[in-house]
Parts: sequence; C-alpha cells; structure tokens
Amino acid sequence: MQLRSYRDDFAAFEQASAVVLAISPQDVDSHARWADQEHFEFPLLADTDKQVIGAYGLIAPVVGVRRSVFILDPAGIVRWRYSGTVRAIFKKPKQLAKILDGIT
Repeated sequence: MQLRSYRDDFAAFEQASAVVLAISPQDVDSHARWADQEHFEFPLLADTDKQVIGAYGLIAPVVGVRRSVFILDPAGIVRWRYSGTVRAIFKKPKQLAKILDGIT
C-alpha cells in the first residue's frame, strides 16, 4: 500500500527535507484510528466535503477520488503531480526523493 511504503521508507522524505501530508474524504476519527494502527509519522487530513480534492481536480467517477501525489516547492507552488485511479499506481519514496532533489 502506498502510505505504508511512505511510512516504511520515511527516511527518504526526511533526507529531502520534505513534509508529507495525506488527504482523503474519510473523517478525522477514522484517520486517527488508522494512523494509530499503522504508525504513520505524517498527518492524515480529512476532506469530508471534498473541497480540497475537488480544487485539485481529483474527483473521479466510480472510484470517487484519484490517487495522487503532489510536490510543492517551499512557496507552495505545485512543481510535480502524479495521479491515477488504480491503487497500485504510485511512486516509491526514493523516486519522489529524486524528484524533490531536482526541485529544491
């Protein structure tokens, strides 16, 4: 699973001085339980009304939300984006760290 791989190789993000945030439409309580269970070192944000998800163009028919990764620079500008509808499609932490190195 994508977030578990981020947890398991979190050092790649730390070495790149990256801040990792995850967001989904589930509520805060479900996120808190899951984060506790999985020992995530990064926040899971709740977007129950899908305002942020909609603003980033990630609402998808049938599956609900496109799985996505965004890399923002220190000024908050999106510099890289990867999006898909299949859960198995994701970039590994070391791949993302290389992309981060090229941005910072």
